[in-house]
Amino acid sequence: MTIVDLLEAALGRRPVAMAPLADGSHGAQVWRVDLGSDRLVAKTAAQHLASEGRMLRDLAAAGWPVPAVHASDDRLLVMDWVDHDGSGLSDDGAAAFAERLAALHQAPVPADGQAPFGYRYDVMIGGLPQINERWDTWVAFFRWKRLWTAAWLASRSGRLPAGLMQRIEHLGTRLEDWLQEPARPALIHGDLWAGNVLCRRGHVVAVIDPAISWSHPEIEIAFTTLFGGFPKAFYERYAALAPLAPGFGTQRRALYNLYPLLVHAALFGEPYPAQIARTLDRYLPA
Repeated sequence: MTIVDLLEAALGRRPVAMAPLADGSHGAQVWRVDLGSDRLVAKTAAQHLASEGRMLRDLAAAGWPVPAVHASDDRLLVMDWVDHDGSGLSDDGAAAFAERLAALHQAPVPADGQAPFGYRYDVMIGGLPQINERWDTWVAFFRWKRLWTAAWLASRSGRLPAGLMQRIEHLGTRLEDWLQEPARPALIHGDLWAGNVLCRRGHVVAVIDPAISWSHPEIEIAFTTLFGGFPKAFYERYAALAPLAPGFGTQRRALYNLYPLLVHAALFGEPYPAQIARTLDRYLPA
């Protein structure tokens, strides 16, 4: 079945015109879809798109600015087209976005009787599985389902040297030396960097490509600093609304960023293992 046929079956309307926008990451393809007066975005892949649609709907229900989902299954995701101009965040836009992020992190924790950390289904981050099995404590969840799982995936890919794997295993046994339990779990986007934030005239119009979970909000703030970061106004406004405990910048930020670095190592290899080694040197000096 062609992409046009898939879209007609999912939407009940046949596209008037289509154009590829870009090769999506990790085997996905992204398309602009014109339906007469309506314009949509379609993502196609061999598998694993259903959870992305579920995540976008969950984030929309929490008041987060994400594209509306029109259809979603493992092979096809159809979303609203979002007009954006490629601009970065202005100071005003950054402060406003920090307010929305702080509100997301305060979303009501579900009273479902399950352990608080994780999520009710597994998702993908990049092209890798993100296991959201529920755990009672944050430190244990980060150890088993973020740090060690990502390290195992990177090791299995052949892109993480055995010596680094051993050091990460050792680091995981000592997380209580640096990490603390949060006052409450936070609903996080999970892959929050500038490339996933669509702006128009310096203000956010949509955020894409989530990898959500109930986690410590610090892991989200840490991630935002990894690939260039956001303007200073973003961090100042967030800190005013949800102050971070002392020691975040000096003790915990780099430790939390081992998770996305390991994900990138599994997907791409160098230069990420070298960055991981430098981070480990901070916590496990020779």
